[in-house]
Parts: sequence; C-alpha cells; structure tokens
Amino acid sequence: MTAQPVLKTDLVQTQLVKPCLVSSELDIEINKDLSKELKKSTQSKFSKAAASYNTHANVQKRAASDLFALIKPGINKNKLCVDLGAGPLVNTYTLQGMFEGVIAMDLSLNMLQSSDLTTPKICADMDNLPLQANSVDVIYSNFAVQWSANFSALMQSLYSILKPGGQAYISTVVEGSLNEIKTAFAALDSNSHINTFNSELHINQSVQNAGFTINNAKKRIYTDEYTTPLKAIASIKAIGATTQNHTNTRQGLLTKSALQKVCSAYPLINNKACVSYHVVLLSLEKH
Repeated sequence: MTAQPVLKTDLVQTQLVKPCLVSSELDIEINKDLSKELKKSTQSKFSKAAASYNTHANVQKRAASDLFALIKPGINKNKLCVDLGAGPLVNTYTLQGMFEGVIAMDLSLNMLQSSDLTTPKICADMDNLPLQANSVDVIYSNFAVQWSANFSALMQSLYSILKPGGQAYISTVVEGSLNEIKTAFAALDSNSHINTFNSELHINQSVQNAGFTINNAKKRIYTDEYTTPLKAIASIKAIGATTQNHTNTRQGLLTKSALQKVCSAYPLINNKACVSYHVVLLSLEKH
C-alpha cells in the first residue's frame, strides 16, 4: 500500500505502515458539552478496565459481529480503515483480514498497549481526531461513539476525514439502555446513576446533517444475564462504562445498606438480573 498523508502530525509517512504508538498530547480543546475532567475520567476508567474488558464485553462482541455483517461482501480490500474506539484491538484483528491497512485508535493508552497486534496505534480523542480530510477509506466503530462529547460534531468530522465514496460502519448505544440499573437505583434516590444516551432520532438527524447516505440502519437490543443484581451492576464497571455525561450524579461510594436497597429493587426476569443495551447499527457512505 502506498503511504499517504493521514495524520495531522509531523510523523513521516513510513510510520503509517509499521507499528507505532502516538500519544496525542497536543493542546486538545475539549468540547464545551463535556468537561476536560469528565474526558479524563472516561480515559481513566477505560484504562483501568483494559485487563477485564475482553472477559466481560459479551454484548460488544455480539454487536461487533452484527456490524461486520453490514460490510459489503467483495468490498475492495485495497483500502485504509480506522478502527475508532478500538479498545483491546479485538475487532482490529478481524479488520486486518478485510483491508490492506488498519489503524487502531482509542482514548485509552492502556487499551492499545494491552494488545501486541502489529498495526499502527494512535492514542487520541475522537472529538479531536488527528486525521487529515479525505484521507481514510473506511471507518469501523463498535460501541464507542456514544462516549463522544458531541455526536453531531463527530459525524461531521468523520464525514470530513473519509474520502469520497468512503464508508463508515458504526454501532452506538442509544436511549433505553441500562434501564434495569436505572430502575434499581431509583429506589435509592432521584439522582442519575447511568450515562445519558442519544435518542435514535438524534442519531439519524446527526448522520444525515453531516451529509452521509444511510445504506443500512438496524436497531438491536442486546441483553446480558447475571445470577445476581450485584454482578449485573458490576458488569458495567468491568468494561469501563461507568462515566456519566451529566451533572445530576450521586457523589461518593454507596454504603452497604444503600447497595442492598438497590439490589433488592433490581427487576428480575426468571430469577436473572439482566442488563440490556439498545443499539443502532449503521452502514454509511460519503458521496
């Protein structure tokens, strides 16, 4: 593959075709909708979850499989793909068998370093992508873009970095997710204990406003089952998904009695504690 300018840094082009790790330490202007402290919190929690992520990311794996199914059979393999929110590079490995070049990008340095997969790795914020306009053929992003500070702005950014005819395959968690946990904590107080997710309407409007053509859009509800409410609640911490993007958040750790109250209020189905994720899967194209 002929190397071409992709990064907005002064890296030489040859670095794009061999393993490299770029820590984005530029003066990143964090989107005003999400504080710098919250962005750091997100990075920290996903970094701490790096060791346990693969073991607990069952829903993410199922969503990834469904997202791969949206990629057109016989797609031209002579393309450069970015795995946005690559995590521990599980999907990056699969993408390497589909495209000639794959760049793994994630906010968490620990996630990227947890894999010894030979591929370019870039530690960067999706809300401040260090990529040139019209430089990428394909974007693949599974269970990641819901952590963006501004989904509409992110879609515009992804549209910009894609080449004409470029494609984006995205799965994102939407409104309605983690309702079981929300219900359980409602017995404790009126504060929010889960992240606020975008609505399907906002997702669709943002994608279309950015200029994308929607080739395919699917809604899925993925559910994990646990033997106890405590294990269900712990599951979102194990994948680093406890960062909250709003101010109505309870501060401090739960007392033992408070946690017991939450567990008692957890809705059970056939004596199982479920955690459900409402997910939209998108196949997009830039014309």
